[in-house]
Amino acid sequence: MIAFASLFLGLVVGVVPVTVLVEKPVAAIRVELDGRTVGRLAEAPWTLSLDFGAEPLPHELVARALDSEGREIGLARQFVNLPRPPAEVEVVLERDDKGRAVAARFSGQSLIASRPARVTATFDGSPLAAREENRVVLPEYDPEGRHILSVELEYSPAVRSRTDVVFGAASASVVSSELTAVAVRLAASAKTPEAADLAGAILRGGRPLPVAAVEQGPAIVCVVRGPSVATALKVLGTGGRTTLLRQPDGRRLPQFDRDATRYDMALEKDDRVRFIWPMPRTLENSPGAQLFDRSRDFPGADGGIGWLLTRVEHPDQRPSTVRLADAAAVAGLEATAAGLRRAVVLVLGDEKSDGSRNSPAAVRRYLEAIHVPLYVWTLKSPAAQPLAKAWGNVEEVSSAPRLEQALARLKADLASQRILWVQGRYLPQEITLSDKAAGLELAR
Repeated sequence: MIAFASLFLGLVVGVVPVTVLVEKPVAAIRVELDGRTVGRLAEAPWTLSLDFGAEPLPHELVARALDSEGREIGLARQFVNLPRPPAEVEVVLERDDKGRAVAARFSGQSLIASRPARVTATFDGSPLAAREENRVVLPEYDPEGRHILSVELEYSPAVRSRTDVVFGAASASVVSSELTAVAVRLAASAKTPEAADLAGAILRGGRPLPVAAVEQGPAIVCVVRGPSVATALKVLGTGGRTTLLRQPDGRRLPQFDRDATRYDMALEKDDRVRFIWPMPRTLENSPGAQLFDRSRDFPGADGGIGWLLTRVEHPDQRPSTVRLADAAAVAGLEATAAGLRRAVVLVLGDEKSDGSRNSPAAVRRYLEAIHVPLYVWTLKSPAAQPLAKAWGNVEEVSSAPRLEQALARLKADLASQRILWVQGRYLPQEITLSDKAAGLELAR
């Protein structure tokens, strides 16, 4: 009946057209941004120019379908400048020639696994067996009564998604369960709480939110750096070492091992490093959004941070534009996507200018709003790096010892973080902690 044709990926700022797909009997659309009505549409092409503000911030965009008498008959919702939920499930009813629901197909997706570990389907509370993959057949039922079909996909003990379809008695509605991952830090002396210990600790608008689970799990560090390793190699070196190797004739000859220190300064073996390259690209179906190429994920077992900074680079060594601040904001978006402990590291090198739309101050505010800690490192002294001053707190990593110290601070931060899975889908800036969250603070 109603759906968004404009799907907002990456970061969106400024005035952007929003288009809604509409089917009869919709007579009008009311568009809301963050709970405030911002426009009304009454005819094709069902498009509205909407101002998302001058700085990147998370938003909730809602389109309400109205009939000819102004009654709400449908709703579409999406979050802007936030990743998709960690798990989703969609359910579609199959009907016979008389319009009676006879079966249901369902599909799901998750950011942490390609397939669910467990599928649960019930009809009016009784379990249903899936005779085919992603399909259940409904039992006989009274078409005049109200019935509930529930499908839940579990991807991990904490990450699951459920959709409830209510139909019969001339009514039909869909209710989907969603989760919000809230990153917090534990005080040095605090123990990891259980979900039951956090009753009343997480608030939205002064009201407590139920906590489904508390996880530590792996961490992800999104690194933003220029496309070349040249500056890192210049100041950090290759990390190689010359050793004496015994030859078959008994002589010992020197041999240089370029990867001798590959595993020094590594994160934990299951933690991941991902490079976000600061060269923007756009998508035709996502107007106003900026997307950036990224590397594959490098687990801690692949090598240390010094080895990665001097080995991993982008194929395009001479980009026409570099947008470090914008890429740092997108890195924060990616860091939150899987619901993991997280941080963004911006590494400044020889850059003399930054063509970003967003200022360093605006990016810091955005990352704080979505609860992603930011670390800014410079491979040169801050005084010699023209961009460093605008970022405020900057750490110099112009030698292996200095890099090791900076990494120790990053690892300590990651070790203190925990992820609280809160039932419901909320804007992160709406989340606060009550005095019952003793020993916890929001990560930022």
